[in-house]
Parts: sequence; C-alpha cells; structure tokens
Amino acid sequence: MTTNLEEIYSRYKKADFTDRLNIYLQFPGLRDEFIEIEQKDRQTTLFEDTKLPSKGLNRLHGWIIRRFSFLW
Repeated sequence: MTTNLEEIYSRYKKADFTDRLNIYLQFPGLRDEFIEIEQKDRQTTLFEDTKLPSKGLNRLHGWIIRRFSFLW
C-alpha cells in the first residue's frame, strides 16, 4: 500500500498529538516538513490568541494597571 505525500501531510495536519508523533516517527525522511507544519500551526495559534485575548487576561491586565499606575 503506497501513500502519496499529500495524504501523509493531510493526515499529519488533522492528527492529534499522539498520532502526529506516530506519523513523525514512521516517516523520518519527512521530518523537516512536519516541523514546518508545526511551526505554521504554532504561528497561527499565537496570532489568533493575540487577536482575541481571554477575559482572564483582560482582568489580569486591568488589575496590574490599577495596582501599578502610580509608577507611570
């Protein structure tokens, strides 16, 4: 059974952590591409997190501003 590269990449992108690890170990020649996929996913997640901060972060930010505003 042969699997083309696009299918492998697609499976990797859709997989959870455990399945990604198994695919990563199964195809050592594609590890550089898997790392690139991880980096792209991480950049997307970081960008989305900064766009929509959580309510907890907003509360923490407000608390810090109120407590330390005398320093500015």
